[in-house]
Amino acid sequence: MKKWMLVLVALFVSVSAFSQSCLDDVWQCLRSGQTPKAKKFMESCMASNPDNAAVWLMQANVNVHLYRYDLEKQQKDPSVAARYPNALEDAYNSFVKALELDPKVEPKTGMLGAIEGQKLLAEPFYEKAAAAVEAGKFQDGLKYYGLAAKCFELAKMKKNAAIVYLQTALVYNQKLNDKENYEKMLAKCVETSPDVSEDAYVELYYLYKDKKDTVKCGETLAKAKKIFADKPEKLYEPEMDYYGMIGEQEKLLETCDKVIATGNEAMIPICATYLTNAKSYAKAEQILTESLAKTPNNFDLLKQMGYRYAMEYYDIQDRRQAAMNARQYEEATRLFQSPERKNAMEKAHEWCEKAYQVNPDNLENNRILREMKALLQLPIPQELNDRINARMKN
Repeated sequence: MKKWMLVLVALFVSVSAFSQSCLDDVWQCLRSGQTPKAKKFMESCMASNPDNAAVWLMQANVNVHLYRYDLEKQQKDPSVAARYPNALEDAYNSFVKALELDPKVEPKTGMLGAIEGQKLLAEPFYEKAAAAVEAGKFQDGLKYYGLAAKCFELAKMKKNAAIVYLQTALVYNQKLNDKENYEKMLAKCVETSPDVSEDAYVELYYLYKDKKDTVKCGETLAKAKKIFADKPEKLYEPEMDYYGMIGEQEKLLETCDKVIATGNEAMIPICATYLTNAKSYAKAEQILTESLAKTPNNFDLLKQMGYRYAMEYYDIQDRRQAAMNARQYEEATRLFQSPERKNAMEKAHEWCEKAYQVNPDNLENNRILREMKALLQLPIPQELNDRINARMKN
């Protein structure tokens, strides 16, 4: 029994000594800049010591040097292909394996520790992800973004990790049209660093709106408004949308007043849209009239005024149809003959015509204009029909 124990001890000492000698050779090569030679020595070390944490840690360092070796070559000549294209990923996996085998494993002098090494890989992974996405290799981009996020989180750089999750979300949405993962990555972004971007909350809001989840819409907006209380501008539009959606007209008007107070004229047509959709026709007309006094040929304002009156006409028609369905024929007749209905048609036509003279190629405005001409029994120019048909074909 003692002989067997002595043999095992001797074997352990022999293997340990071999691994240290082997790692010393690798270490010397890396210190002297002989990276490809270090790789060859490393292959021998790994073959003889596949379960040694120190060996895996050294292999990770070798792969970091191989990545830098390729980088230096490509900086001198961008046409040179990477000799070790998987070096970064192999380095990451080796750092992880080293920690699995021994969480307290220590590096040799001048080499990277396992956690330090993973932190260092965050930025190169991010750069590789961005390059892959730009080249149209979206799955590679997602893989490297995922690794970059893990590394940033390990380094406790949460804002950086959140930005990576936001970039990942954009790939899923814009390149892959994957709404499920788009939502997951946006949620991960705000969970990792709640104050990283108002855009993430805005996009989440509209995703929840598409699902008709008004509860999550409200929760998302409330959280964003609290976090970005000092810069609420980007949240104004979803806020107006939300109040219009849930029928909170008073709060919608309050938000519109805040928007108008910023002096951003580009937001006036947007405010008018939400006010019109909420049937706040008088307020919509007021803010449009005030802005048109400053820029009377502004297409967006002219178009929106036409839209405001068209929506009032459609509203009257809906009420007339409801009266017909309820067999309230006198009310239906009254609405049909009402001066409000006639005024809405005429005003919608007037403002859409003005908008058409400024920009004759807007499909939405042109369709309303043609409809109002038909209702008012006015001639419809062939040019208007041609423009509508051309845009619909495209």
